[in-house]
Amino acid sequence: MSALSLAGLGGLSTSSPARLSWCERGRVGRTVQVRVGNVVDSRRRKSLTVRNSVEDAGEAGSYSPLVKMCGITTPEDAAFAAQAGAVYVGMIVWPNSKRSVSWGQAREICAAAREFGAEPVGVFVDESAAQIEKACHAVGLSFAQLHGEGARDSALQLPRSLKTICVMHADHNGSLQTTISPQLESIIDWVLVDGLEGGSGLKFDWANFRVPAICAKKGWLLAGGLTPENVALAVSTLRPDAVDVSSGITGPDNIRKDPRRILAFMEAVRSSARVTAN
Repeated sequence: MSALSLAGLGGLSTSSPARLSWCERGRVGRTVQVRVGNVVDSRRRKSLTVRNSVEDAGEAGSYSPLVKMCGITTPEDAAFAAQAGAVYVGMIVWPNSKRSVSWGQAREICAAAREFGAEPVGVFVDESAAQIEKACHAVGLSFAQLHGEGARDSALQLPRSLKTICVMHADHNGSLQTTISPQLESIIDWVLVDGLEGGSGLKFDWANFRVPAICAKKGWLLAGGLTPENVALAVSTLRPDAVDVSSGITGPDNIRKDPRRILAFMEAVRSSARVTAN
């Protein structure tokens, strides 16, 4: 079967006001070669760099939204996602999800993600700080996504060596239903804005959404109902620093990832992120 090459992500203009609320910007370039049904172990990645200021991103004249693929349940899916260009590969360690994985499975997923250059992320919902730290140590995670109120409340008690993604929820109309304290804001690496039900495949109203002025270290991720068919519109509307997809790239069982949808999603992000000449 012929190989499909996904060459380095380009960028969009940073003139959108929505992007000016966030403190740092991410940018990544990569060339990845993959083969549907049989991932090719051949790729070239440039190192991921985080912009130190909005001015730097503006001088570059473009930006490239990073991609996080979440709800990964097998090392095979993790390897394919990473080779296709996902910078973050997420797995649900919280036990009460249809896509949750055991610690043993999570270790295998972590190894596969890292082998192909992606950062593994563990998703937690209502666990205590002690439970999150124990799971991350057992699995080998250095990145935790704090999705529910319980996990968010635990953030300040977590070791600073553990990087964090803090999730905020928007309702169907695009109004934020979650707040983050200044103390928590000062330590988190990313803010992720999702719909009310994470992993449901339901999006919120992007046109009405207003990006809050929260100073996360690396910026913000857009999640909630993203698919290969709509991610280009989402990127052009909100200019997020990164996008997060789970249900939008699954196969018929709504759990395992579909390689063709992974590739289609990456191609849509790449196409939407080309530098536009004004």
